[in-house]
Amino acid sequence: MSSIVEISLSEGQVLRVFGPARADVVSGTVLVVGSKYSMGSSFVVHKLRSYGIKALSPAKLRFALGEGSQIEIAKDGEEVVDEWLKVSEHVLKTCWKKECRVLVVGPPESGKSTFTAFLANYLRESGVRVGVVEGDVGQEDVLVPTTIALAEVSKPILWLRELEPILFRFVGCTSPQYCYSESILAIKELADEGSKLGLRAVLVNTDGWVNTASGIEHKLTIIRWIKPDIVVAMDKEVYNYLLKCANSLTNVIYAPRPAVVRQRSKEERRELRTQAYKRYFSRGRVRRVKLDSVGILSACALSGRTISKEELLEVFKIPDSELDKLVYSTKVGDTLYIISREPINFTLNSEGVSRVVVITPKDARGTVVGLLGEHMREVGVGIITDLDLSTQELAILTPWEGDIRGLIVGKIKLNENLEEAGRVTRCTL
Repeated sequence: MSSIVEISLSEGQVLRVFGPARADVVSGTVLVVGSKYSMGSSFVVHKLRSYGIKALSPAKLRFALGEGSQIEIAKDGEEVVDEWLKVSEHVLKTCWKKECRVLVVGPPESGKSTFTAFLANYLRESGVRVGVVEGDVGQEDVLVPTTIALAEVSKPILWLRELEPILFRFVGCTSPQYCYSESILAIKELADEGSKLGLRAVLVNTDGWVNTASGIEHKLTIIRWIKPDIVVAMDKEVYNYLLKCANSLTNVIYAPRPAVVRQRSKEERRELRTQAYKRYFSRGRVRRVKLDSVGILSACALSGRTISKEELLEVFKIPDSELDKLVYSTKVGDTLYIISREPINFTLNSEGVSRVVVITPKDARGTVVGLLGEHMREVGVGIITDLDLSTQELAILTPWEGDIRGLIVGKIKLNENLEEAGRVTRCTL
């Protein structure tokens, strides 16, 4: 049950809204996430979001408030709309002169995504063609987690989740420390693609991994490769790090975070990832792919040298009663990979093998994979639903309907409810 509330604001006042809520502008003009909303327009605040709304003139708003929502007049210093406007104007001066790139860096829940949307809206309404690279592989609002995506901002947005991807790269993980180089390369490639598409400004939102030396080095490496004109730090400590390391290389500026925000718990962030998976895969169907008809990257068992059952039995001792379970075997260096219908008991009888990995169809199920099309370009994301050993086929749930030339095996598994079942720490395929 929602309640209806009307609020009048004087020019310059800032109202803070915690969702879920719908707002209709009855009179006047307000600024929300860098976009202007005037009489007759409306916007929706998600239940896990909060925004500062600044009155650009005397204004009246009508709110339909959902359960758990809240509205309040912000006290001095609590909201940062004016500070973000100053930063946006600074960026506009650079982007108005030439093509520009802006990197947004900060810890989790520091306002990176909201600021990126704010800046994108401000630049767009100032006449700049702008795109966003969503580089947070954990949240990935534009496509799904495990990917990094490029989108153009062609209309007002409150949340990066409202954008439609133009291009994307599959990196296969939801934490950049587990796909360090892949995440950096994906961001660079998509920033370059944005420039080729004629986007005057390319904004890069990043993940929140800045609490360790490795995390800071990850961001400095992104700076090295995408060569941003401006780096916006959403945290004072991160700002000081970047200022010391990169101020002679790029323009490092500070954008403060709001003093009061809707903090999301780990469970809520996990639920957002699940929602993203469901939104994407709800349009999918199960397709069957012959293992010998596609290239497979980042696999282990399927990428080694195939060995015969006779050769296998020279280094591998198994009870005769379990021989029928064996389907496929490969060797990479001193590691033996065995695909079996079920778990098996075995002993090694050779010094040439130091490790044996046994994989069953159950191990493969739920693994997230990237789909490659012509010229090895990512065309979709899929979930392995079955490994059919009798036909040597993979069953993959995906919304992609076109040709599949290859697969990239990811490091994330999902359960039947499309909830993350954990990071893959051993070979699944």
